Amino acid sequence: MCPLAPAPRTLTAEESGLAIDLEGRFRHRGEPITHARTLEVLWRSLSRGEGSGYLVRVGRETAAVRVEDAPYGVRGATVEGGRPLLHLTDGSSEPLDPGTLRLGRDGVLRCLVKGGHRARFCRAAQASLGQLLEEPEPGRYRLTLEGRAFAIAAE
Repeated sequence: MCPLAPAPRTLTAEESGLAIDLEGRFRHRGEPITHARTLEVLWRSLSRGEGSGYLVRVGRETAAVRVEDAPYGVRGATVEGGRPLLHLTDGSSEPLDPGTLRLGRDGVLRCLVKGGHRARFCRAAQASLGQLLEEPEPGRYRLTLEGRAFAIAAE
């Protein structure tokens, strides 16, 4: 007779040691994860948990991930066909939804990607997109695309 396997449980972020830092990089116990296949599995399995937390699910294992700011980072922004294309830390790219662009009190741009997940712009991406921004009056910014202006709200 085989003993029953214990019911799977979700490891806390402290137990798992998994985190996503301010630059949108996966870390384990403070060290960057650099193995390409491991990163691919982690990014593919990242999902929103209960509340505002994030989890990775691999097979029967589930672990919470501590997210310092946003689960995704914007590593770069290029303009293709008159629209900004965001290059994300998970290796994917998608067009910017300009209506979701926000400027934080810390001066960092953020937006929504992948159907509603927050993304934080890295310096290079913010500098790239910054070339498309205008400041019509002090402290107010807008992004103009194809003749249409989008006000950038404060977070």
